[in-house]
Amino acid sequence: MALLAYLPHLLYSTALTSIAMHHLFQRKALEADRAHVAAQLSILEDLRTRLAAGESVPDREIDRLWRLARSHDVWLARAEAEARERAQREGAAAGDKDAIGWKEVLLGKRFDSARTEELDRKDLERVRKEVEGEGES
Repeated sequence: MALLAYLPHLLYSTALTSIAMHHLFQRKALEADRAHVAAQLSILEDLRTRLAAGESVPDREIDRLWRLARSHDVWLARAEAEARERAQREGAAAGDKDAIGWKEVLLGKRFDSARTEELDRKDLERVRKEVEGEGES
């Protein structure tokens, strides 16, 4: 009975902690994005300054600096991450057989004897073929 009296407080504190952690994560992600953009600008501005000064910069170094600046491309990295997440969601929605659901986690995996027998039979056939292949050699 005493637990029921504190249940709203537990829920509120959990919600507030969750919101605070989400806010902290978003703030840190924004700081990281800003640092990446600043690094990208610094690399490109340095290259621009060197080229504007008439300094002879080898093509190899220009390519290296350009790739380095591209590696700090925050928007490209974010787009690639979103594409990967979308592909994973679509794969899970398509009925991925290897996916483990919450029901399976909480209640355990349902034992499928027909599937197990089929896999055992395939393994036995594969081993038999390997043994026969070694015997012929």
